[in-house]
Amino acid sequence: MTWRWLADTTGRTKFRGCALALALGMTGLALPAAAQSTPLPGAYAEWQEARERTEDAPAREFVLINYFFTRVTASNQLGDPAGLRGVSLGPIGFPAGSAVRVEKRTAFFVEQRWIPVIEYSPIFVDGMASFRAQFEVDYLWGRAANTVQQNEGGGFNADQINIQTKNVNVALYPTKDPNQLTLLFGTQPVYDSVHDPTRAPLGDIIRTGYKLTFLGSDATGLSAFSNYLGGQARLSLLPLGSFQSDKATDDDPRLKFVWTALADYTYPLAPGTNVGLSLWHLRDDTKGEAYAFEGLVRSGPGSPGLGSFTGAPQFAIERPSGWVTWLGANFNHNIDFRTGPFGASGFVMYNAGRFRSNRPDTTLNRQVDISGLSANLELLYNFGRTPNDLVTLEGMFSTGDSDLRDGRYTSAFTFNEYGLPGAVWFNHKMLILFPFTSTVNNYTGAVTDISNQGFGLQSVVATGAYDLIPNKLNLKLGVGHARSSVTPPENTPGIPRGRIIGTEINAELRYTIRYLMTVGLHGGYMFRGAFYNGNPRVTENPWAAFTTFTWYAF
Repeated sequence: MTWRWLADTTGRTKFRGCALALALGMTGLALPAAAQSTPLPGAYAEWQEARERTEDAPAREFVLINYFFTRVTASNQLGDPAGLRGVSLGPIGFPAGSAVRVEKRTAFFVEQRWIPVIEYSPIFVDGMASFRAQFEVDYLWGRAANTVQQNEGGGFNADQINIQTKNVNVALYPTKDPNQLTLLFGTQPVYDSVHDPTRAPLGDIIRTGYKLTFLGSDATGLSAFSNYLGGQARLSLLPLGSFQSDKATDDDPRLKFVWTALADYTYPLAPGTNVGLSLWHLRDDTKGEAYAFEGLVRSGPGSPGLGSFTGAPQFAIERPSGWVTWLGANFNHNIDFRTGPFGASGFVMYNAGRFRSNRPDTTLNRQVDISGLSANLELLYNFGRTPNDLVTLEGMFSTGDSDLRDGRYTSAFTFNEYGLPGAVWFNHKMLILFPFTSTVNNYTGAVTDISNQGFGLQSVVATGAYDLIPNKLNLKLGVGHARSSVTPPENTPGIPRGRIIGTEINAELRYTIRYLMTVGLHGGYMFRGAFYNGNPRVTENPWAAFTTFTWYAF
């Protein structure tokens, strides 16, 4: 999750002003009458507002934010939580990974998450730094007790050590203005948006840039955010993984890394209207030996297991090392409806690269070249009394590859090749066609990566939402359709597959109990298409029903 942090530098300035005035009063000093500021005629209210401090909140050094979430699920999508210690990920129909099947049986489970976020900005650093720490406790009700293990611990006794590191970082503000320049180093949220994830609201992150379709996770490294160049800029350098790839063969104990560098810039054409450019580069020298899940699932495009959990393609290459470069452009207009009822956002992204095999006797490809194009467009119309009275229409496209076994890959390449997951498209508004993103341990759906296992994606999603009680009770209806960009190979010999993945209809009802405390009912049904012909693991149309409780506590 991403949180918005409000550095109280203004409060600290006011604190120092009060302290100075108190010191002058205690020593009996007074400013000369000529130097004292007096209000001009007719400007007393403005003068008093600028000097009145009795209603100011005290400057806060320590801030705690709590995120608590619970989801109850009933579905005929049967994932296997044993594979990743309580976690089910990946596209339905895969015979490996979390083995998500769709049958005439119903799975029922409850999952829960708690994320506390701590920020410490001591007065004595004078607004120049903040320390942040965030961890996560996830588990399924009734799974495991009296042990040490992540993602589980809802069993009897509940004596479970289950703390996962999310973020531990320090932000430096050399000019004392985080908007001008922020240097963020340590474990931090890393997204495909130009915004500082420690300060920007979640809505801005998922509706701008590339909407977490290429990159959406956490990593350790160094990032810089600045608006000195007339717009917003981001530079990041992050090692995503490492392994002693040459220790066994060459007695070389050095770590070899997966490095990525990110450069983004967004320029405001008008209030609420922005255009942006991005240039990213990834270099992988681990020879396919680094892990996305330590000791269990290797990372990289040659991983035999990662694609089963993330929906990314597996290349026919052994011990690969190589590079990928992304060049993208994005825009957003009036996404918060401050200048009118119409809004829009979208992006175009091209990725190119090359991986070479480091196994001399390989029987697979010695080299795989990468070239893929992706695009997105979303239109929004705020027709009613509140921002929740909303109609949206969104399309997502990526080129496809009809033969993943050859030496050329022609679809999207996302960071799902290196994470579990490494990219999550949060803003699609579907429940089954794409995974329902209000989740903890279960992130499954028909399409879980915009490459659609390498076959490409052509999808359209339309929704309409209305506040039945303004700002209190909201009803949303949605429909989505998706198909692959190329015809996929057969699941079962002799049974040809089609390109249509499916069509989903859904409805969601959310009630706001108190500020930032909501309960929801969500249900969806997907009419599966010929994409699943010959797949013995998808024998029914998928359906799911959810109950959610969400509370952000400041």
